[in-house]
Amino acid sequence: MTHLNRAEVVMRYRIGREAIHYIVDLVRDEIAPDTNRNRAVSAEMQVLIALTFLASGSFLQVIGDTFHSFDKSTVSRVVRRVTQVLAAKLGQFVKSPSTRADRDEIKQGLFRVGGFPCAIGCVDSTHIRITAPSENEPDYVNRKGYHSINVHTICDHRGK
Repeated sequence: MTHLNRAEVVMRYRIGREAIHYIVDLVRDEIAPDTNRNRAVSAEMQVLIALTFLASGSFLQVIGDTFHSFDKSTVSRVVRRVTQVLAAKLGQFVKSPSTRADRDEIKQGLFRVGGFPCAIGCVDSTHIRITAPSENEPDYVNRKGYHSINVHTICDHRGK
């Protein structure tokens, strides 16, 4: 990743270098190899492999060939390990309704509002227009040609 410029990192992994480092630090203790074998896959490499798979939707074999000829079974194990660890940490970042009554109210509300059965949230994203930043300005130009930050939101039937 060090040989890629900022735009190439975002294009390849769909997130910036700082976010990648944050993810590696977040999951390192759970995914770092506990061996000194010379072919052990480092925590950094595991995160990059998983992010490449998630960002591209490519085949495991293609991902393996991209990263120093890892076998597709290795890529599969790495993607599974990293995604399981990230999923286990979801509660640190996403808060769900805490009681069954709250979940039932949201389910009923979303069914009334939109006809969505058994849903407890709606996911959407939007671009929030911003003033052009002085650093990395091109990174903030969206596909419609204006400067923005992409914001993802989860809400209930009341928009909360």
